[in-house]
Amino acid sequence: MHLILPLLLFAAVDADNFTGKVIGVKDGDSIVVLRDKEQIDIRLLDIDCPELAQAFGRQAKKQTSDLCFGKAVTVKTNGKDKYDRTLAHIILPNGKELNRELVRSGSAWWYRKYSDDESLGELEADAKKSERGLWAAQKPVAPWAWRAAKRAKSDVPISSIKIVPNGIQIVALLPNPKGTDAGNEQVTFTNATDEPVSLRGWKLIDKAGNVFLLEGKVDPRTSSVVTMTEATMPLNNNGDEVLLIDTGNVGRSRVSYTENQVRSGVTLRFAG
Repeated sequence: MHLILPLLLFAAVDADNFTGKVIGVKDGDSIVVLRDKEQIDIRLLDIDCPELAQAFGRQAKKQTSDLCFGKAVTVKTNGKDKYDRTLAHIILPNGKELNRELVRSGSAWWYRKYSDDESLGELEADAKKSERGLWAAQKPVAPWAWRAAKRAKSDVPISSIKIVPNGIQIVALLPNPKGTDAGNEQVTFTNATDEPVSLRGWKLIDKAGNVFLLEGKVDPRTSSVVTMTEATMPLNNNGDEVLLIDTGNVGRSRVSYTENQVRSGVTLRFAG
């Protein structure tokens, strides 16, 4: 998903409502609707789902998919955002609104900073009281707070960070995927130990100090690919250096590459 916090402010009323089939679900609050033969990227208004890399992010995407994928929906548009996505409320075949159903089920937060629909706040409060969906977690983190944390830069020069290997390594990078780089770059980790290792609280830092927060885990003696859906730390196509830092701020792996190594769609591999 995408940095959209200030973008909803630029939405303008657009009467161009339409009906189309949902042919894609990118995450909990972003879908693709086929209008005639045109694919329209939709960002759901008034709500904010957990990012895919967050806790409950994948479940929120599944909930959205279960409710609308493959169905003919009515798209009530309200302008576009900076990324040219259509901002909209989605009416499902049963007459219910997708945006509201996601809040009701505990799959989304009311985006209160950019929405004056207080009835969504009531739905959110009820979901929280009943501990539905993301509210079952002890301390769920709002996606806007999570994104803000990811945008924060490290003030520690990476050249000063000593690497202490512990079996978790960066073994591959995809800095230049085919198509759009943002949201599609990848990092591959390997776990050489006999125990699963949680990456929650770990982070990647690049040479410029940009930070990408990690989630998930790496099973023993296997590899795990992380798609960097939040472009807070771009893998530069003109070369870069990337460090893996654990929860104790200890460097665990360091890799670097040059501009000459970067090719479209080619994964760069490093010794594991």
